[in-house]
Amino acid sequence: MPAILTHDLFARGVIDDVRSVLPLSTDDERDAFRLGSQGPDPLFFLVIDPLMRRHSPLGDAMHEARPALLLVSMSEGATRLQGREQAIARAYVAGFTCHYLLDSTVHPFVFAWQHDLCNAGVEGLDDSAGGRVHAEIERDLDEAVLFARRGETIRDYRPFERSLPGSAEVLRTIDRVYFYAALRAYGETVDTMTFSTAVRCYRAVMGLIYSPGGRRRHALGSLERLATRTHYPLGVALSHRCRPEATSDFDNRSHARWTDPFTGATSAASFWGLLDDAAARVVPAVEQVVSPRFDAAAASRLTGDLNFSGEPTPLDGPLGAW
Repeated sequence: MPAILTHDLFARGVIDDVRSVLPLSTDDERDAFRLGSQGPDPLFFLVIDPLMRRHSPLGDAMHEARPALLLVSMSEGATRLQGREQAIARAYVAGFTCHYLLDSTVHPFVFAWQHDLCNAGVEGLDDSAGGRVHAEIERDLDEAVLFARRGETIRDYRPFERSLPGSAEVLRTIDRVYFYAALRAYGETVDTMTFSTAVRCYRAVMGLIYSPGGRRRHALGSLERLATRTHYPLGVALSHRCRPEATSDFDNRSHARWTDPFTGATSAASFWGLLDDAAARVVPAVEQVVSPRFDAAAASRLTGDLNFSGEPTPLDGPLGAW
């Protein structure tokens, strides 16, 4: 990621600029755009559905492999639809492009923090806890973005209600795009309700871990510790706190230097500066992706063949665990 709130508020912040490229004239189109800003993240939550969890590796594949081909496939999938469905699908793909830009720009920064924390010599905190540390960092940044951008906390801005919009028609339309993109980019056939089920699972999980007062979060954390024998429960790391602060311990507002773990490049960029960098790229990127002339060569130039983590990835690279 970045996490759910940062992606949602990023999309809200650029939506008026995007309307210079796409009209986004209906509520469904605007919802599709905001839902697109969550990218493939909902797919990770398919693990809670016994019948659909076999498709959850699609989330990893989309984040890790063939980013240029994925964007082309999403764009093609939208253009194959007609009328109202096409308008909704193109809005979704525009939002999906925002997700890619934000992820690939900010993720090296988050992974740098993750590496440093997991190698700080704290007992029980090592690379095996990397995913939970990653989630903790992004949750803290999420809380800061929410308060900085809206002056609110999760007591007022409930993620499961506010950050995953989309009617049944919107979800059905995006299902069709995902079916096409999975086949075109990865050669895999997925269920025709994969995306819509994933969004409903994501909403359910975010509702379950919603704990503005903290009691439910601590209870769920205790249960997870007992069940998994881990010191760092994932549910706790994902559960937002009611924190009225516009800063984060991880935002690097002091501009200390950090190292991109994938390229070795050093930077003094802050989290806030990286958000601005990604926002500045949105309009030209969306204009390309929704164009009927968008092809693999253009997508490769747009992405620099960096995946969602910001890691250099071959155009036709392997799919990893899938």
